[in-house]
Amino acid sequence: MKMQSDARGFEMAFRRVGNPRRSVAAQGHEPAQAAGTRAKDVLFLAQLPPPLHGQSAISAAVHETLQASGCGLTHVWGGGAAKSSDVGKRRFGKYLGFAGTLAKLAGMIAAGRRYDLAYVAMAPWAHTAMRDAILAGFAGRLAPRVLVHVHGEGIGRIAEGTGWKHALMRKMLAGTELVAVTEGSAAEGRASGLFSHVEPLANFAPDPGSVRRRKSDAAVIGTLCNLDPRKGVFEFVEAICDMRDAGLPVKGRIMGGSTAELTVEDLKRHVSESGLDDLIEVTGPVGGGEKSRQLAATGIFLYLSRHDLAPLVLIEAMAHGCVPLVLDVGGIAEMMGAELSGNVFDAGMNHEELAGLLVDKVRSYIEAPEKFARDSEAARRRYETNFSESNFRESLKKMVGV
Repeated sequence: MKMQSDARGFEMAFRRVGNPRRSVAAQGHEPAQAAGTRAKDVLFLAQLPPPLHGQSAISAAVHETLQASGCGLTHVWGGGAAKSSDVGKRRFGKYLGFAGTLAKLAGMIAAGRRYDLAYVAMAPWAHTAMRDAILAGFAGRLAPRVLVHVHGEGIGRIAEGTGWKHALMRKMLAGTELVAVTEGSAAEGRASGLFSHVEPLANFAPDPGSVRRRKSDAAVIGTLCNLDPRKGVFEFVEAICDMRDAGLPVKGRIMGGSTAELTVEDLKRHVSESGLDDLIEVTGPVGGGEKSRQLAATGIFLYLSRHDLAPLVLIEAMAHGCVPLVLDVGGIAEMMGAELSGNVFDAGMNHEELAGLLVDKVRSYIEAPEKFARDSEAARRRYETNFSESNFRESLKKMVGV
């Protein structure tokens, strides 16, 4: 009964405050900012690094782009993880930080503060979805346009859910604008009926420039992620073992830092216990130039994640001309495109089926260097066409109207 009472209390509070959000569907977006006009005032309600992961990295890029475009930015945030190993954990300090954020926003509402635009980042599948939906609801009382940048699946479950939590999230999200990182999530958003506008905005990675590939690169197989069993790191180890047993002269490389689910030390121990010390290097966290050097020395990007929508690491790999081998999860097949569709595998296959296909695919690249070179070029081309930094920034500025 108390949870239902809390939900009704939220709704009553929002009715009393009033909502400056107009119907964007009826009026359209703001026109692009003309020379000499007032810069847009933006309320930014998303976590910036640290910790560094896909969602925080994209939020940082959005913040940087808006700031460089002359927008005035007010960043209000509290209640997130302080480091990667804290992501996903429910802690009292996080709830206290979030309460402080809501108190600050409530004070802004009471003082009559108004913004041209608000930005919220959201992972609908996570337990933080309620937090982000409530932020969107508060933002709607401070700005006529609220962009909700969704990094994951789950909008459909929110739209169709029958419990009080889903009902409250629908209330908070109603009339906001969905920023969708894949066409699939854009379609899910349109079908939900929650959003006044749905805007596709593909993720991006910085351009490392053209990487010169050698035919021997096909035998160097790597993966990159914050270490988490859901990202397929143990399956990667098994795959390298299968390739060794099939007589393939491969070397493996796992790049990424510790999380609450798996540490670098534990992964190194697992590799050692699997008898693969001589075949798999566990680098630990990599960033900047070192990450680029590692990817440039990796020929095949074997990413067996079962917990992703539009991973930045896949884009980074394609930018370096790595040939990706991936599972059909989230929007990954869409990201790969038609030319690389033969490298997308059914996530429902058993180990033996998948192992056989991966061994055959890697063998074909090692034995036919021209095939490896062709698909390396296709990956790089896919990056340039769909996931470049310039595409991201220009699309974002057009969406915002600056």
